[in-house]
Amino acid sequence: MLKELEPLAAQYKRSRETLLKALDSLDATQLEECLPGRDWSVKDTIIHIATNERLMTNLLKEIAEGTHTTLPEDFDNQHFNDEQVALGQNKSIAQLRADLDFSFYNLMSVLDEFTPEELEHRGVHPAAGDANIKEFLLAMYAHHEVHTRDVIEQARRLRAMP
Repeated sequence: MLKELEPLAAQYKRSRETLLKALDSLDATQLEECLPGRDWSVKDTIIHIATNERLMTNLLKEIAEGTHTTLPEDFDNQHFNDEQVALGQNKSIAQLRADLDFSFYNLMSVLDEFTPEELEHRGVHPAAGDANIKEFLLAMYAHHEVHTRDVIEQARRLRAMP
């Protein structure tokens, strides 16, 4: 891995470890309980993280290769998220953990392949807009961190309940 990506990859890894620790603290019933004021449960959030990470990693790789630099014009982020969460509902938590592991290891293997020249390639991140590879990765990390914090807060709230 390029030296300049190592700190961000290490932060991402710590965020993933924190997510998994919070996830391990919840039982099956707690995984299904909706987060306060939201339509998603922790399980839904885990489905979302894994599917989003998979899609963004593929786009990141295509940007680096210069083969594709944006999502299709008719891409609807909310529709994609809702559709993927619905598709993942029948998966067990073990399957979802495997999806998380796969998406993370895939991301790390893609990061290992980047050349210094590819870091300058630009593409469009759905939320961050025009970005080079490092900026795109930073947006991915920020997204992961937001949802990790959601899971942590839900776990704390549920553990505090009588």
